[in-house]
Amino acid sequence: MVAPVNADIVIVGGGCAGLSLAAQLGLGGRARTRRVLVLEPRREYTRDRTWCYWPVEPHLFADAVSDRWSRWELLAPGRRVERGAARLPYVQLPGDAFYRAARARLAAAGIELHLGVHVDRLDDRGDHVLVDSSAGTVRASLVFDSRPGAPPDPSELTLLQHFVGWELRAPRPVFTPGLATLMDFTPSQRGGLHFFYVLPYAADRALVEATYFTPALLPDDAYDAAIRGYLRERFGLEDFEILMRERGVIPMTTAPAAPRQSPRIYNLGLRGGVAKASTGYAFLAIQRTTRDLARRLRDAPPGALIEPPEPRGALAVAMDRVFLSQIARYPERAPDLFLDLFEKLPPELLIRFLSDQATPVEAMRVMASTPLAAMTREVLRSRARWLRPAVAAPRT
Repeated sequence: MVAPVNADIVIVGGGCAGLSLAAQLGLGGRARTRRVLVLEPRREYTRDRTWCYWPVEPHLFADAVSDRWSRWELLAPGRRVERGAARLPYVQLPGDAFYRAARARLAAAGIELHLGVHVDRLDDRGDHVLVDSSAGTVRASLVFDSRPGAPPDPSELTLLQHFVGWELRAPRPVFTPGLATLMDFTPSQRGGLHFFYVLPYAADRALVEATYFTPALLPDDAYDAAIRGYLRERFGLEDFEILMRERGVIPMTTAPAAPRQSPRIYNLGLRGGVAKASTGYAFLAIQRTTRDLARRLRDAPPGALIEPPEPRGALAVAMDRVFLSQIARYPERAPDLFLDLFEKLPPELLIRFLSDQATPVEAMRVMASTPLAAMTREVLRSRARWLRPAVAAPRT
């Protein structure tokens, strides 16, 4: 990239959200009428993460799905729930497959992806944005920023979903193919609310993650020790081969989403508030919002301001604020709360709720599956949070 450069659209960050928006803009070669730049700090793409979801709606990357589980289980001390849905299996999309598919779409549409470029500053000048980067300055009509956001507002309730996962090969068959362990709360909860997540690819190969819902991160060696302890206690594994490592941090917050930083700078992905506050699921919401954003951009004249879509519906946001308040206040009750949802709700209704597609009537069924007295108290106690708008007022 040679500076100074003019562009119609600059996407800051070439992760899931940034590449998804770029791919949507390139559908049918439509991006060739505008110059679109994606600026990404990493120098290469590897299998550094995976995304999982239930396929309740189509998206551009469905062909990159690698594995499916039609049965899933949750465990807590003295309790186990197993459910399933053959029509809507739990699916996994590996990071490397996603990156290949997205980059192929960008190349076909003439969208420029610049790796190894760090963005230092965004300056909205009123009729354009100056993007200061390690490769020079870009003058852009519109900017979409998917970098990690600012620290959480201390006045808001915020938990971090932080996790480390290993894809590993065991020396003997110990896993159950076809059965995903979505939450195993059986290990000690002394370090805060946490569970283990197991996605078996074969009887001797699986992704095993230690996941925490707490206000702060742990030292790196604490995650490794937790995974090793879990593999030893549940599967009797001492020796195994680690094939891939992944880690992540997802804010789970009651704060209203902020789709804009300024009139010409839009927030994207987790920064834009797409993560489901009670669980951290975000992949489908990213696909939904980037699809809608791209449609609005294609329908508008180049450089024109657009109204961004709401990242998530108001009902889903309100319910998640109540659930998050309950989890934060009573973390010891969270395992039974999650197991109750899976045990009492029909699987496809549960999937719609977890995918932000529940109707108001279905939302009432979800609430009725929880301890009513405790959740009613939480609804009343947290009303100042859930009654607020789902989206913050736009900046001008």
